[in-house]
Amino acid sequence: MGHHGDERAAHQAAEPAGEILSELYLAPHQISIASFAEACGVSRKHMSGIVHGHAAITAEMATRIAAVLGTNAQYWLNLQNAVDLYDAQERLTTSDRRPQLMPAFKQAS
Repeated sequence: MGHHGDERAAHQAAEPAGEILSELYLAPHQISIASFAEACGVSRKHMSGIVHGHAAITAEMATRIAAVLGTNAQYWLNLQNAVDLYDAQERLTTSDRRPQLMPAFKQAS
């Protein structure tokens, strides 16, 4: 994939990990946030925050979720990182202090 393709992919909104958790894992099995939180060993309030996009998935939480679902913790961290990266790039586009590529690192065309 060329430079422009990478840029487009980076600016495509990432689906929050909590939505994926809810839509692909909890809802199809009729698992409540409360029972999933209990299985993960965290509060219902914290798990609700993740599912509704108000709290991020940390490495510890990714490990807990993966253990309960039989998935991989890296998968959950990758989903969260995609959202975090998208949000950071969006903030930079409106920042008064945008980073600038230094001439020493510009590639010759």
